[in-house]
Amino acid sequence: MMVRLNTDIAAGLFGLAFAAVLWLPRGDMGRLTIMFPRAILVILALLSVALVVKGFVRPGERRVEIPGSPTRLLVVMIGFFAWWAAIAQLGFLVATLVAFYALTWYLARVDGPVEGTRLLKWTPSLLALVLVFYFTFKEVLNVRLPTGLLF
Repeated sequence: MMVRLNTDIAAGLFGLAFAAVLWLPRGDMGRLTIMFPRAILVILALLSVALVVKGFVRPGERRVEIPGSPTRLLVVMIGFFAWWAAIAQLGFLVATLVAFYALTWYLARVDGPVEGTRLLKWTPSLLALVLVFYFTFKEVLNVRLPTGLLF
C-alpha cells in the first residue's frame, strides 16, 4: 500500500496525541515522582509541535510504502490494545504470555498453517522472553506490575 503524506505533520500530530493520552491519567503520584515523566512528556510535546511547524514551513509530501497486508497491521494494532486491556484482568505475566503466543501464531500464519508441534517448539523462547520482560520490570526497574488470575 502506497500512501502520500507529510510525515513531519503526521509524526508531530501522533506525538501530540500520545503525549495527551499519557498526560491525563497521572493519578495520585507525589510531586517528586511525577517530575521525570512530566518532563519527558513536555519534551515530547515540544518536539511534536516543532515537527508540525516544520511540516507547514517546509511542506514536502513523501511517498510512504507500507509493505504487507493492511489487515494484518490493523489486527496487530487491535491485538496490542486487547493485551493492554487484558493486563488488568489477567495480570501482566499471563496476559503477556497469551498475547505473545497469539501474535507469534498470527504472524507465522503468513507462511501457511501453523501446526501444534511448531507451537510447542516456540514455548521455551516465548517463556524466556516473557520472563525476561517480567523480571526486568519487576526486579530491576521496580515497577509494580498488575496481578491477575494467577500471578
